[in-house]
Amino acid sequence: MIGAVGAAGAAALVGVGWRLEGRPAAPTDPHYPGDLVGAGTPGPAQRTPGRFPVALENSQPGAAGFRLTGHRFGTDRSGEISGYASATSIAPGEELVFRVSVAPAQQYRGTVFRIGHYGGAGARMMTQGPWLDGTTQPAPTVSAETGAVSCAWSPGWRLRIGPDWVSGQYLALLSTASGHHHWVPFVVRGPARTGGALVVIPTSTYQAYNQWPLDGRTGASLYYGHAGTSRRSTAHRSRAVSHDRPYAESGLPHLAADDIGFVQWAEAQGHDLTYATSEDLHAGRIDPGRHQAVIFPGHDEYWSARMRTAVVTARNGGTSLVFLGANNCYWRIRYGVDDHDERLVRCDKVDKPHNGVVPATPKWRKTGSPEQHLIGSQYVSVVDGRAPLVVRASGHWFWAGTGVRDGDSIPDVVWGEADQRMPGVGGPRAVEQVQLADSPFHRKGTAQRQHTQLYRARSGAWVFAAGSLGWTRALHDPAIADPRVDRATRNLIHRVLGEVPAETDQPAVASAARR
Repeated sequence: MIGAVGAAGAAALVGVGWRLEGRPAAPTDPHYPGDLVGAGTPGPAQRTPGRFPVALENSQPGAAGFRLTGHRFGTDRSGEISGYASATSIAPGEELVFRVSVAPAQQYRGTVFRIGHYGGAGARMMTQGPWLDGTTQPAPTVSAETGAVSCAWSPGWRLRIGPDWVSGQYLALLSTASGHHHWVPFVVRGPARTGGALVVIPTSTYQAYNQWPLDGRTGASLYYGHAGTSRRSTAHRSRAVSHDRPYAESGLPHLAADDIGFVQWAEAQGHDLTYATSEDLHAGRIDPGRHQAVIFPGHDEYWSARMRTAVVTARNGGTSLVFLGANNCYWRIRYGVDDHDERLVRCDKVDKPHNGVVPATPKWRKTGSPEQHLIGSQYVSVVDGRAPLVVRASGHWFWAGTGVRDGDSIPDVVWGEADQRMPGVGGPRAVEQVQLADSPFHRKGTAQRQHTQLYRARSGAWVFAAGSLGWTRALHDPAIADPRVDRATRNLIHRVLGEVPAETDQPAVASAARR
């Protein structure tokens, strides 16, 4: 389900100015050379275009010809090359270790790219490692208790993250001398400071869907597994998944291209962004409450109690939340045996007691804390094909500059999975709540409805729920990109970051063509 990522709808960095309202960002890290002009002057300060670390980084030359697809990838069956990183995220100055297996034994090397806009290139090459002697590593082990597949491979390439590497989403491309390739994703965290938006990459959900190795015998995810035969079944899925193994196929996790596409789109806007992973949120390495907004760009389905507590606390303290996918915070997870070993994601996927034991990881809605209480809506169904997003509340600031009217349809946005504000479930205490879209769709012949929701918490925080996995694709995928979704999403991000477009920020859409 992973396709090429385009940069459609991305705005140029040049000529974009912002007027800053609300909590200012504190320039406390070396990549932040002073974002506030006229500090100490009463009233809103002016943001200087291109002064944020991400904006400065994106002024660098991009990697010509960068692409996610089209490489000669190794396969899980023959194992030409595959690898995994020692952590889902890393800080500048720290060392990331790659554990790599090649077959037959031969040399390999890694090339690291930072995902961004970079004038439309989509990434910048950060470094290329030396050629190293590779070996065929041992077969993975399978836990008798949980079915988790994990590797104990010896260390290979060691990468020291440069002190000047800007926080972001990174991809290492492993290459063999024979020309096979494999991706390894990771995130570089930023220094702790206040302000801007924190983008959370859903690594716990990535691993939940990972069925490496695709050998027809061993590979297992939280969805499917094997029982000594090549037939895949839900009955033999694992109860835990390990980060100590490669991702299947090309090495790009399930739906990662949508997160990549969002990052390329968002970094074109010149916002103040920093990045983290699910495990960072769980372990407390980052504090979402230090930021003006937290953005969940895609499919973020698997949440631990610590993750949810951190996000709820941030919202109650005034940090806005932006959910650009659907089916978020659906399964409750824990890490390892004692909720501390973040390399092992556990989810029993059982809601009823078994042998008198109540499972520790049921659906959130079965714990008395349905996801709608946080997000404002919750997962309702898979979507058959694609359906249009049907606009509601067109006079709201969210739709400003899009030219839409109530009842207008935006094609293909409702896709994959959908959320709905469900009656009888209750919801967050809000001072304002609005339904921005109410879209009919079908699942196996049954009529369903998708909702796009926005509410404002008592703390002043905004919480947006796109309610469809197709929303981010309508930002970055040239096949379905829509300027109305682009403009509405920019309106939202301006608002949650306390930004009001300056006069030099021309609207992307004066009046959208009706399709």
